Amino acid sequence: MSGFVFLRVRAHRLLLAAALLSVLLTTTVLTTLAAFSGAVGDAGLRQALRTRAAAAAALQVKAQLPPGARDAADRAVARGARRAFDGLPFTVHTLVRSGPYALPRTLRAPDTRKGEPDLTHLAALDRSRLTLTAGHWPGPAAHGRLPVALPEAAAARLGVAPGRRFTLDNRLSGPARLAVEVTGVYRPKDRADPYWKLDDLGGRGVRTAGFTTYGPLLTDPAAFRGGSPAQDSVGWLATADFRSLTADRLTELAAAAGPAPKALMADPAFAGRATGTTDLPAALGQLQRALLVNRSTILIVALQLILLAGYALLLVARMLSAERTGETALLRARGASRRRIAGLALAESLLLAAPAAIGAPLLAGPLRQLLAGQGALARIGLPLDTGLTAPVWLTGLGVALGCALAVAAPALLRTGADGPRRRRARTLPGGTGLSSPRTGLKTWGRTGADLGLLVIAGVAYWQLQR
Repeated sequence: MSGFVFLRVRAHRLLLAAALLSVLLTTTVLTTLAAFSGAVGDAGLRQALRTRAAAAAALQVKAQLPPGARDAADRAVARGARRAFDGLPFTVHTLVRSGPYALPRTLRAPDTRKGEPDLTHLAALDRSRLTLTAGHWPGPAAHGRLPVALPEAAAARLGVAPGRRFTLDNRLSGPARLAVEVTGVYRPKDRADPYWKLDDLGGRGVRTAGFTTYGPLLTDPAAFRGGSPAQDSVGWLATADFRSLTADRLTELAAAAGPAPKALMADPAFAGRATGTTDLPAALGQLQRALLVNRSTILIVALQLILLAGYALLLVARMLSAERTGETALLRARGASRRRIAGLALAESLLLAAPAAIGAPLLAGPLRQLLAGQGALARIGLPLDTGLTAPVWLTGLGVALGCALAVAAPALLRTGADGPRRRRARTLPGGTGLSSPRTGLKTWGRTGADLGLLVIAGVAYWQLQR
């Protein structure tokens, strides 16, 4: 049977070449569109979680810890982050801070030195989030003074520069006074960084609400381990690495992140003195809705392309079937069954679909790269995953099989038991030779279908341009 199929292909190679080209183009376009939609959705999801939704996607924990409880609390935060991010890689950053200290009144203007003093606090910050603008970073305490660095906004407001020395008054428990020396001035690299959610001042350096608070004064982490200043609270910020996240994991990730803060606060390591928050489930819900809108738009375009490609394939298939009318009648006259003729048609169509099923996914990767280099995607530099995943191969296979059925459909419909007899009756001398009213209806139907095809093509092209 295979030899006969190849002979049939050779006999009508021009029409079959046109059909092969149509199948390959259809499969490639639809596979690329599906792969591009998935890649853009995943890349946009990761980009959003790294940028505008980064603060909402972080897990924030604050706790007041007794001496010696820090290591157990660090391990508890790591366990909670692992649960909250459903096994995704994550990073934990900390901010250790002291209680409030009163600044000397001499740092204020003479006419404003009455009333409540200005406050500040000391903290061990993540220096990778900071930029040193003057002086040098503070080191360990020396000569009875604790080196500190001031936020740029606070230094400008207080008129303090590196080298200035003053004494802070403790407002809570611990040593009553703390002598400090300003060694540098810093500013946050990015105040929108989720890390600054751990700072009560949000990285601004100054806040006025009834009284003015400056800070935090950056100090060496070793100062807290030495007990001067005394540690008042610790903040942890856990951020996940979303580079491997795909849209199909959003539901599981949201379900894991929802109960994580309460479970973390109930951990015995915190003795009930911890607070944990994350807005990751809400952020994922918004992103899921945005992805749904994007996929709906792509689906509309895909349906239009399917109609366009399907009609083109049916036209080629009808021409091929018409060319083989005599051949089919001869096969039926020689005793070929309807099943055998249908098998020949399906074998030919599958022979056309095989190159498309293999070639379309292979072409989808370069075409996605080409599309990513155009328009808004190129301007924002959004990286797309161009790997050949299982859904891409399945899409190519499914579209190729659909095209094969479209090519074989006219041949299958013309293999009825009375097909050859009807065609023979039309050629008998007794036939009238007059066209039936249905002929005109078919002509008008084809004309209307052609016009509909042009309309669909125009709308699809307009939407793709947008």
